[in-house]
Amino acid sequence: MTWIIASFCVSVIAGCHWLAGVVAVRPEPEQQRWASLGGGAGVAYVFLHLLPELAIGGNALSATPGMQTFATTPVIEALLFLVALLGVTFFFSMDVISSQSKKSNSMVALIHGLSFALINYLYAYTLPSLITTGRLYGLLFTVAISAHVLVADRTMARHHPRVYRRRFRWLGTAAVVLGFSHAALLHPISDLTLAIATAFLGGGVLISVFREEIPTPSATRLSWFLSGLGMMTLLLLRALSLYHH
Repeated sequence: MTWIIASFCVSVIAGCHWLAGVVAVRPEPEQQRWASLGGGAGVAYVFLHLLPELAIGGNALSATPGMQTFATTPVIEALLFLVALLGVTFFFSMDVISSQSKKSNSMVALIHGLSFALINYLYAYTLPSLITTGRLYGLLFTVAISAHVLVADRTMARHHPRVYRRRFRWLGTAAVVLGFSHAALLHPISDLTLAIATAFLGGGVLISVFREEIPTPSATRLSWFLSGLGMMTLLLLRALSLYHH
């Protein structure tokens, strides 16, 4: 049952790569509404799921036998936050390199595409283990990541429409399928591997939420933003009450 749900969730995420091209050509007010809704959901996901998961993972890591041999407990507990910081640095660096590159637009688009392919791969790679932890957790992860993929792909489709149609959506879809296949063939993933992958992925989500998914104040529809924030908050609190771990 877990793999059936995981397959459905992966299909939803992959489908967002194809839906983004449609969203990118919709009227601007409609795009702003959906961007505000997704931005609110993304903020709730970061503060009520992602950051607490990093803290829980750090505590579990510090309790692993033998870990104190390598570093003190506070350093070990901060290790996953360090990995998340590396994720923020990596994805931000990719954005800076691509935006400041003097190469052709195709090369800039390729850099964007490769960095986004990596984050899609990690989405799909960690998804089955999250569903094993709790189905509602996995479904909420899918909702949050789908909103993130849709907003990020919408940006790419607007900035690189030709390259997006020819390469990006294929690249993103292939990365999702590859990550899911990797998890299926090498399952189960060790807790340490999952924690590190989730932390690095979290860095990418953080930079994306606060730089891309939250619209500028002039383009934000506050009621839609608060709706997304409220709905995701309620769902995450419900998930916490059912699957406390």
